[in-house]
Amino acid sequence: MWQFPSLLFLFLPGSCTAQDSVTGPEEVSGQEQGSLTVQCQYTSGWKDYKKYWCRRDGLRSCEILIETDKSELFVKENRVSIRDDQTAFIFTVTMEDLRMSDAGIYWCGIVTAELDSMFIVNVNINPAPESSTMTTVATNLTATPTTVENTGKEQVTQNSSHIRSLLSNIYVLLMVFVELPVFLSMLSAVLWVTRPQRCFGGGEIDLVKTHSPVA
Repeated sequence: MWQFPSLLFLFLPGSCTAQDSVTGPEEVSGQEQGSLTVQCQYTSGWKDYKKYWCRRDGLRSCEILIETDKSELFVKENRVSIRDDQTAFIFTVTMEDLRMSDAGIYWCGIVTAELDSMFIVNVNINPAPESSTMTTVATNLTATPTTVENTGKEQVTQNSSHIRSLLSNIYVLLMVFVELPVFLSMLSAVLWVTRPQRCFGGGEIDLVKTHSPVA
């Protein structure tokens, strides 16, 4: 890219040469990380001349970012492109992947034999929206499977508790209807075996006790 000296009157917004051979918007705006387009209109007599887009560099110079010639009606370099429509007499400049540092003073320009015909354009860049919304959405999407997983675990826990409760009830029923009768039967058998023995034939014993042996 090359630079050329410019006159002080070019720093006035909307200024151009006396012939008013090129005009455009005095101010355009774009959003950071987005793109913007500037259309510069020129008179038919300048159809076959080079067109360019430059940025003010210092007080009295302009750095050309992109330009066309007779054989190249469309040129793109890095993030800037220019297209010359020689039927509508408009050349269009597009700036892509905008950065905050792209804000500044630019010119639509036409190369002439003497003093270039130029028009000042003030470019403003607005900050990109904060990414808090995307972060919130991502957090919600991440939290959804976790919620489902937790719900599933809770259901499994509840089902397990219900099953344990049923098993406990069944065990109690078994104790009442099966083990308790068996236990009572065994207890009855033990009591039967260990009951006190009654002595029958008590009269004979008494006879033995009342009759002393014969000397």
